[in-house]
Amino acid sequence: MNEQTAVLTEIRSLSAHDGPGLRTTIFFKGCSLKCKWCHNPETILLTPELEWDEKSCIDCRVCEANCPEKAIAFTESKSYIINKNKCTVCGTCLATCPSKALKISGISYTVDQLFERIHKDEKFIKRSNGGITFSGGEPALRYPFIVELAKKLKAFDYHLALDTCGVAPAKAYKTIVPLMDLILYDLKEINDEKHRQFTGASNELVHENLSLILKLIQQNNLKTEVWIRTPLIPAMTDTYENVQAIGKFLSEKANGSVQKWELCTFNNLCIAKYRKLGKEWALEHSDLLTTSYAAQLLKVAKLSAPIIPGINLSGLTKNK
Repeated sequence: MNEQTAVLTEIRSLSAHDGPGLRTTIFFKGCSLKCKWCHNPETILLTPELEWDEKSCIDCRVCEANCPEKAIAFTESKSYIINKNKCTVCGTCLATCPSKALKISGISYTVDQLFERIHKDEKFIKRSNGGITFSGGEPALRYPFIVELAKKLKAFDYHLALDTCGVAPAKAYKTIVPLMDLILYDLKEINDEKHRQFTGASNELVHENLSLILKLIQQNNLKTEVWIRTPLIPAMTDTYENVQAIGKFLSEKANGSVQKWELCTFNNLCIAKYRKLGKEWALEHSDLLTTSYAAQLLKVAKLSAPIIPGINLSGLTKNK
């Protein structure tokens, strides 16, 4: 039997935004969506990528001289220096870069290696009533790996959460959900045409898998909680119509099994990630929601889904 492996971009300790308590959040590489507002662009592709931090670069050009594939070339404007079509992510440039301006995003772990790393955080996780959150990318795409790891972690009574966009095989959720204490589930856009436009995929599977998860919890008397997350993206998902429609959908589907609904406001703090990958981001200059408008959307959510006990707003807003 082949040993399970997964490619990760980050293991973030002391996270306070991915479930209760302080958590160790695992970011898996590879996503089933291509959201226009993605805040983790380094997790979209499954394979490792080379990042270049222009601010750290001292322009010594040692990497250019040593790259065996001639994939690095500086220009007078010092724009993105890596030719992705030539780069094999061999790591030669990292070894020669004196300013550490180059980094490989994506490291492969076995289940045992990741378990040992997570277990180092046991004290602060347990003291804060925290846990481990599987995020990404789309972690459910790596469900055989997560199932094996979750079983090891459950032996030490860790609280486990899955952060998912809902676009993964039904089998993934059938095997993962019984091992989770919490499912963080994205409902981004209720209109299917707009969902396709904003994320590159239909929301049909998103709705089917949420129904599946709720059914699994109810039929098997699981103690797994479900928290819904909706990103409020300017000129996209931040409309009264979308929030109201999602609220109505949840009122019809939740049946007492959804404990929270979080409206997550947009920010552009991830722009540095796009630049390091040499990618453009269409939302780079988009502004924050105003505090008053965000409050109005929260009110719409509460009126449209009174069945959900906890509806809240998170993220940055601006006063106007």
